[in-house]
Amino acid sequence: MNLYPVMLNLEDRTCVIVGGGAVAARKVDHLLNAGAYVTVISPELHPTLITLARDNKITVKQVAYTSGMLADLKPTLVFAATDDKSANQQVVDEARSIGALVNASSEQGERDFINMATIQRGDITIALSTGSASPALVTHLQRQIDTFIGDEYVTLSTWMGQARPLVQAAIKSQSERAALWRRVLESSILDTLRQGEASTAQQLFDQIIHEALDHSV
Repeated sequence: MNLYPVMLNLEDRTCVIVGGGAVAARKVDHLLNAGAYVTVISPELHPTLITLARDNKITVKQVAYTSGMLADLKPTLVFAATDDKSANQQVVDEARSIGALVNASSEQGERDFINMATIQRGDITIALSTGSASPALVTHLQRQIDTFIGDEYVTLSTWMGQARPLVQAAIKSQSERAALWRRVLESSILDTLRQGEASTAQQLFDQIIHEALDHSV
């Protein structure tokens, strides 16, 4: 199955998880971090979910799922995470009937999307997937990349994000902007940051940016 990689904006959008076990608890954490409104439907709840419900961070319907429960919630994403294949299939069918994207957590479960393993460093997100072919390989790659991406990349990402509007406004040519960012990335800035010399790295970054802006005038 060929999947289209994408990052979703779930801010203030409703996501529903049918199931209340450890799998549901893990998914809730990521959904809340993305700013989603989360509703969990399950007669039994993992301790983490009980705590989140008590703190009013999620909505809980502590009953067994029955067909028709999703329609009123109008969810963007639905997760079928029960240990009952028949119930999961009911969730899948209803979710698709109302136009929601759905993921069934069981090994052979139907899914419109999969959750990718991620590495988060500040505003940098790296997502990995083998299309469910080898979770072990994903874990291995995650560890490899995790050791490579240090805090220096977070700092440089912040500086580049702050400078980007000014660069966009001053340098109209996309190819010239791309060349500028290559000069930044191929410079000694990252190495200087790794050595703990943030002030020197900042000066070098500012120098490269200002030279490019002066040249564009």
